[in-house]
Amino acid sequence: MNDPTTEGYAATPAEIDGMVRNLCAYALSEPDPMQRYVELTHQQVLFEGMVEAIRRERGRALADLIVAGMPAAQVAAKTNLATEPKVRKLISVAGETDRVKAAARPAKAAKATKAAKPKKTPEPLPPHLAAPSGKRVLTPADLEALGVAPKKRAAPKQPRPKKAAAQKSAS
Repeated sequence: MNDPTTEGYAATPAEIDGMVRNLCAYALSEPDPMQRYVELTHQQVLFEGMVEAIRRERGRALADLIVAGMPAAQVAAKTNLATEPKVRKLISVAGETDRVKAAARPAKAAKATKAAKPKKTPEPLPPHLAAPSGKRVLTPADLEALGVAPKKRAAPKQPRPKKAAAQKSAS
């Protein structure tokens, strides 16, 4: 069961035995051999599913690296995958190919537009919105989206008419 995307990583027999004892303790303690076989077979199927789920999560992590701007060649080198096709394979297994391609498109488009258009400088924010020392200030919409927006104040209550004035108007 060699997976080319895990080259350079190894588990010792002791580590494997320890994991089997920890994760399959219930099945291993079953006194009936037939029931023990059934339980262990079920757990094997579960663990094979876990291996596939872990492989997908690894692919998502690689996709996140590329979307964040790390070149595929650098991802391959830093993760011991060694080649870009192995990186692409894991990303594909994770179903993240379209997201990675979409992230690459704006970067290519930005390079083309930078060459074509002169760079515009952003207009400065009004003083009441300017962030101190280069930090971003959250807008009321940002705060509301985060669920920490200050509650809107209710309109001030109108004073109730006094009882004496209410009785005079009633008569």
